[in-house]
Amino acid sequence: MMRLFLAALASALFTQAAPAADAPGIEREIERAIGQSLQGDAAAAVRSLTAVPSASVTGENAELRKCMLERFAASSQAPAVPGTGDAWMDSLATAYQSYWHHALSHPDQVLAADNALRAKVATVLGRRLESGDALDAAEADLEKRALEHGFHVLLGRTPPLREFMAWKTTVVESRPVALPDGPEVVRVNLLQDFVLRGWGHFATCGQRSAGGWANDDGLFAVVPAYRSVTDETFNVRFVAHEGQHYADKRRFKDLEPWELEYRGKLAEFALADESQQSTRQLICENQGNSKESAHGYANTQVVRVVSERLKQDPAAFCHDMALPGQALRDAARTLLLEDTAKR
Repeated sequence: MMRLFLAALASALFTQAAPAADAPGIEREIERAIGQSLQGDAAAAVRSLTAVPSASVTGENAELRKCMLERFAASSQAPAVPGTGDAWMDSLATAYQSYWHHALSHPDQVLAADNALRAKVATVLGRRLESGDALDAAEADLEKRALEHGFHVLLGRTPPLREFMAWKTTVVESRPVALPDGPEVVRVNLLQDFVLRGWGHFATCGQRSAGGWANDDGLFAVVPAYRSVTDETFNVRFVAHEGQHYADKRRFKDLEPWELEYRGKLAEFALADESQQSTRQLICENQGNSKESAHGYANTQVVRVVSERLKQDPAAFCHDMALPGQALRDAARTLLLEDTAKR
């Protein structure tokens, strides 16, 4: 099930957060709603956003609030997928987007949504799929068929939902990265011309997006998730984070998904300078207490251990923008090296 494991890493990175523009209390409510949606509960996010007066939000926050309230309203239908000109790919993308809409709008009906997706994928493939395991096994055929139609796909599960990305273009580069544990040279696959960018992108109306993943073939970057593929944000939030995964999977064979994310996020903090504030915001807004949501759980652990090392309250860590940058970098580097030594 290696494909499923790799997909669980796909939402490790998210697009840069917009600079805070609204009142701090409103910003925290928006962050809370984003976190709820990224935990797979857009219904809770709608309740949170409904409690935020429309007149109190501006810019991207206002766009996010309006879109999510419309997209996940009780009577809403899944939006149409932009047409690709390929009927087969359009039908597959529509099946997954409809599944996300159902599961996110009704988080207590994820099993029913999974079953509905399985039936639609069976139709796309032209054969019966009797169980979730059968759908797992069919993903290799979906990948092969997608290539025949000129598309690449990422499948599997980014807990709690099944994942789907589809794109047309891949450009390959080699890049060095100076990780706290030592230098790495990694193969970076730059993915472009997307049909869909995964359920996290859909769940947040495009304001957050999976940024990439790592496997034995190198790193895979979702190019439109970044403002640039040469600046510090990309080199830290993607290359360093996923480079840490790449190195860790080579050295440590039994890390749980949340442990990989924990170490990747510490590597980000150890190296981030101008991107440190937005990195902190993204980590703080998506926290959780279940290991089933590897990213949210890892974020909670990172906030806890870094706050303890800096002798700060976790809430202050997330909202005190005056925190000295070098102190944070030093704490994260030390914590990562200590974690390595334990293994």
